[in-house]
Amino acid sequence: MEIATILEQFMMPIIVMACYAAGAALKSTKLIPDKFIPIIMFVIGGILAPLVTHELSVQTVLMGCISGWASTGLNQTIKQLGKEE
Repeated sequence: MEIATILEQFMMPIIVMACYAAGAALKSTKLIPDKFIPIIMFVIGGILAPLVTHELSVQTVLMGCISGWASTGLNQTIKQLGKEE
């Protein structure tokens, strides 16, 4: 199996994890208000997807955008599950 095929299969999780890490880093620096982090992750995901797949198409960019945006949802899920009631 080619590496490109493997990366295409796992593109969304790779982008979600990369954006999750970037979002956590941005949040810890306090340079950017928290309310802008989801938008930034949306854009970063849209940029990363074509770079990972080596394919520039509307579908690839949108999948990347959604994956980047999902990283903030993953962050919130982890935070909420860690809360004690």
